[in-house]
Amino acid sequence: MVFHVRSLGRVSLCTFCLICIFSGTLSDARGDSSGTHTPESATKPGATQDSISTDHSHPRANPPKASDTTGVVTLDKIVVTGSRRQRLLETSQSLSIIKPSEWIGTNKTVADVVAEQTGVQTRRYGGTGSFQTVSIRGVQGNEVLVLLDGIPLNSAMGGAVDLGAISPDRIGEIEVYKGITPGEFGGNSLGGVINLKSKSSIKAQSLSAQTAFGAYGYQKYSIETNHSFSDKSRIFGSLNYAKSDNNWPYLDRNKTTLGPSATDDDEIRTVENHHYNFFEARIHPSFDMPGGRTIVTGVAYSISETGIPGSEGSTNRTAKHGQDLFVITSRLSLEKPSQSSNIVFTPEIGYITWADKTFWTSLDESMGTSHGSIASAPNSYGESKSDLHIVHGSCVADMFFADNLGAQVTIQGKHSQIATTTHVSGFPHGDWPGNSQELSLAGDVNGSLPVGRLSFGATIGGGIQAIRSATKGGKNEVFTMTVVPSDTMEYPWYVHGGIQCRFEKVLNVFINAARYSKIPGLREKYGTNGAVMPNPELTEETGTTLEAGARFLSSRFFAEAVLFRTETHNGVVMLSDGNMTKPVNLASSMTTGIEASLWVQPWDFIRADLRATLQDAENRTHQYKYYGKKLPNEPDLSALGKISFNPIKCVEFGYWLDYKSFFFRDFNNTDGWRVPENKNDPGMFFHNAQISWKPNSHFDFGISIRNFNGNSFRYEEMARSAESGYSWVLYPANEWCFTAGYSF
Repeated sequence: MVFHVRSLGRVSLCTFCLICIFSGTLSDARGDSSGTHTPESATKPGATQDSISTDHSHPRANPPKASDTTGVVTLDKIVVTGSRRQRLLETSQSLSIIKPSEWIGTNKTVADVVAEQTGVQTRRYGGTGSFQTVSIRGVQGNEVLVLLDGIPLNSAMGGAVDLGAISPDRIGEIEVYKGITPGEFGGNSLGGVINLKSKSSIKAQSLSAQTAFGAYGYQKYSIETNHSFSDKSRIFGSLNYAKSDNNWPYLDRNKTTLGPSATDDDEIRTVENHHYNFFEARIHPSFDMPGGRTIVTGVAYSISETGIPGSEGSTNRTAKHGQDLFVITSRLSLEKPSQSSNIVFTPEIGYITWADKTFWTSLDESMGTSHGSIASAPNSYGESKSDLHIVHGSCVADMFFADNLGAQVTIQGKHSQIATTTHVSGFPHGDWPGNSQELSLAGDVNGSLPVGRLSFGATIGGGIQAIRSATKGGKNEVFTMTVVPSDTMEYPWYVHGGIQCRFEKVLNVFINAARYSKIPGLREKYGTNGAVMPNPELTEETGTTLEAGARFLSSRFFAEAVLFRTETHNGVVMLSDGNMTKPVNLASSMTTGIEASLWVQPWDFIRADLRATLQDAENRTHQYKYYGKKLPNEPDLSALGKISFNPIKCVEFGYWLDYKSFFFRDFNNTDGWRVPENKNDPGMFFHNAQISWKPNSHFDFGISIRNFNGNSFRYEEMARSAESGYSWVLYPANEWCFTAGYSF
């Protein structure tokens, strides 16, 4: 079996205190690395180790004494610390930790990988490089907090974060918090947290190159290097390029889906105008400072362009969407705090600029409600651009009051500036700039009580935000309306608490509850792109979550089961009549269910994984007879089963089956919006396989295929302003990919 293990990432104080429960006291935990467990199979011949670390050192990650080296294993000049499975056992909330081993050798996106976890669904609006979001426990993507190296990517404009714009090649680890949001992230998130951690430098010399090519014109080339200038300074850098034609075949029904002759004009067509090009450059220097401090800095720039194809029965010839993303972060961490440290500060600062560009002409027949009318204006074009600038600063303070009592306080500040540019001809259009400032204070208090072989713990936390939202206003030409200047202050808050019980190092039982709130985004309040009506009267959304779960861990077995219930109230939905859209506070929902995860490794050469979510995602909106219907894009049952085995040295085979029961794509659960459409089909199966071969320490090869022996599902999607320009979802068939790499 292949196991990828990396250095312990940034772990909450709650986790730190729970590690202390294992060892009895906080002071003992500081001097004992027994909370760090390296799987036996990680040291066996043929095991694969990552040459790049996430390097997110933090005192909450169970710091050892300076003289303690039992938690570090040196293998082929690569430092391996920590264990993902042990971290999962130690945490007292729903948490998935995802390593590159789950996407290496495939063409999976970040959203694809996240959606393979329990309780998570993805919405895909095209092929490689297209807009892609996820929902967590029935809560839509615009309510999910997404961070990249500690910097929130969620825009003050509102809407979901585009996970399709983030290359998985830059990621060293992904954390998915599905229930309680830790205070270190600001705490206030209705839909949980996706914490993306970039690869960073390690104290080693390395150089690697990777190439990949696959179905529908997919190609990828990357190079990574790591260099240590001295014992105290090192640097990591990478270059990545990817492209795809995204030209798979699909069934075109030519907009005739009803009646006895509906299938007479059906034909197999190839997706057109859906090319994708992507380039990214990254550099991450690290410097060890006096007193055990480390400065970790990252600079990354990426640029991409994707053609926007027409919806089924339509053709787009020129429409395209582009994104430029620039990120710079810097963090000062203390890797090994002294025994006498009663408080440890971890400051971080970051800057992001995210440019979003859409271009279309009258030759494009389907561009959604915000752009579609231009097709009726000959020789016209439109070009809209939004530049989002974010400056973010935070400081996490870990405080140790006693052996069994600690706290964590986080203060964050964020400034968002939105600049807009619109050029159109023959079609009225409107957009306007805005800005937002946020200041938040969050805190968690954690306590534990050892009683023999059992340990009991409790956590309570909360926080408050002060959010200023402002716009200079503008002219909405479509509605001949003027959006007046606005400047408002709002104060959302949250609170959460939980209890835990542990039995030695094998069992953890926990119960958590929380209440959250969210302020609508600037564009939800003031409209955008001409065809979205302003609604400055929008009020905050609220939600509650309750979960109870248990985890069991042994050397060859891990099991987890979590019962959950999530409710949202006063949510913002976009009502559309086909020509215009208006955001309103109408949405309410309740999702109850159970998540189960299991892996078992009976022998060194074989491992089986099973993940399943059974849920009832119910619409609680009273308007339009939606109450009691299923939420869109939320199947009742999702399951993934995977088996991996390597009977031959250096060769690993894998097969996984993904199943989703039927779901609807609209709030009214219309038969025409059912997936799959045939009522006799209870759901969809997706077969996938992968083979990897590492003949020696320098070369590696792999081939994978996703959704083989299946059909390319393509379904039209309801238009929404935050997702304008992306009008459909799909499951392409037979996505094969071949990879080859060299490293030294």
